[in-house]
Amino acid sequence: MPTPLDYLNAPEFADDRLTDSINIPPYVTGRPAQLGIFTDTPIHTTYVRLGVSEQELTVIPARERGGETNFNMRGDKNGVSFDIPHFPLDDAITPADIQNLTTWGEGDVIMASLEDVYNDRLINMRGKHDLTHSYLDWGALNGIVLDGEGKQLLNVYEKFDLIEHSVEYDLGTATTEIAPLNRQVKAYIRRELRGTPASGLRVLAGADFFDKYVGHPNVLEELRAYKGDTANPGRDDIQDTFTYAGLTLERIDEEYKVRQPNGTLVSRKAVADDEAIVVPLGTPFFKRYIAPSDTISGANRRPEPETKVFVSTDDLPHDKGREIHTESNVLPICIRPQLLIRLKMK
Repeated sequence: MPTPLDYLNAPEFADDRLTDSINIPPYVTGRPAQLGIFTDTPIHTTYVRLGVSEQELTVIPARERGGETNFNMRGDKNGVSFDIPHFPLDDAITPADIQNLTTWGEGDVIMASLEDVYNDRLINMRGKHDLTHSYLDWGALNGIVLDGEGKQLLNVYEKFDLIEHSVEYDLGTATTEIAPLNRQVKAYIRRELRGTPASGLRVLAGADFFDKYVGHPNVLEELRAYKGDTANPGRDDIQDTFTYAGLTLERIDEEYKVRQPNGTLVSRKAVADDEAIVVPLGTPFFKRYIAPSDTISGANRRPEPETKVFVSTDDLPHDKGREIHTESNVLPICIRPQLLIRLKMK
């Protein structure tokens, strides 16, 4: 008579099938994923090395045909390396998971299927990986990527030897003019894009920054007589997005539970309440690098772009069940950190 482990050895539960299955739902956890800010970029190594050029692009002078030419002056080029972090997560299906386990069916109590138990376990594990990736995405947009214990995985400003660019918004003063500050932000982004097209700008704002910005007297006065399609805070209920003077603000309320060294959990906000992050959309400068799985078969092999989570299984000794190992190896990076602008409420 077949045992549950015999069923788990069926082709439907093979590691490659489970890896395909766990990656079927699209990754849409967190606002950065929903906005498509980062592009999945598989690599065949466990690190990524980026070249840093010191040169500025210059316009080539015109010359007479057949005459003197221009010599290409090359800037110094250095490289920085980033290790791709490894995020393992293990679980198991044991006799306790299936013994006497029932579920409600059509008019009867029926035994829960082994496949349902397996799928529920994979969905739960995939959710934790997705939450981790979302947390990393926000870290990359803030310029400092931390893991779930608060350990620093990456500081782009230290790596690239840059100073974070910020713009102060004095939202506590009624006479502050918001539109000139917005133009300053847009001009800075355009300069740093250096001609690279972008589909738009999105300002991801903390709760206090968003509320003070939307309710600022200068904004209310400028929109008082405006009859266009823009929502007017003076008469409309502004929930989570607001466009004014060329910038669209979106209120971000996401936060994550992070374990401290003493074992306690604290909440860490994706964006500080009194700050905002300006992000150009649709550019090639936001990468989410995906490294190979930590297995013999995966070594030096570039994963598929949609395969962010890997699954492998093994029998537990003494017929005690099936161990499920999952892992993800990802690191989001803004490879042109000058594009990250922080707005600070004064």
